[in-house]
Amino acid sequence: MRKITSLFLFQALASVISGILITQMSLLGRIGIHTMYRQFMVFRSWWKTALLLFVIQCLLIGVLWLIRQYSSGKAVKKISGLCLLIGIIGFVFTYWDFTTTMHKVMKARFHFGFYLFWIGWGVTCLYFILQKRATSSSVTEISPSLPQDREEELM
Repeated sequence: MRKITSLFLFQALASVISGILITQMSLLGRIGIHTMYRQFMVFRSWWKTALLLFVIQCLLIGVLWLIRQYSSGKAVKKISGLCLLIGIIGFVFTYWDFTTTMHKVMKARFHFGFYLFWIGWGVTCLYFILQKRATSSSVTEISPSLPQDREEELM
């Protein structure tokens, strides 16, 4: 339980840093969001952005945790690997979008905020890929041996 708490704390910190970085967009980006793309107004407030990113990360952690609880170890690794692949593709498409479209004028800090989100996504997936599943039979019952059982073992 301590490790998953560390993962949540890491994601919270990464989300706050991402939120702060994303809100430091260029003046052109601020004008565009304020006038034409009002659905992205959440990116003008650092705490709303951080909260949105943290909720997405928590949903990913929750889904992978539920899969780990109710599936076999191989299934968890496959699904976590698929999520990691989705994260890598998201990172690549984000990089491509920020270098080839009009988003390249949005400042490097804005870009780094989204890159940090995808890095956090990858950390969550790697956590569940590398996590060893705790077996329920790890706690064994200790029962005293009867003297006659010991005699039979010696024969």
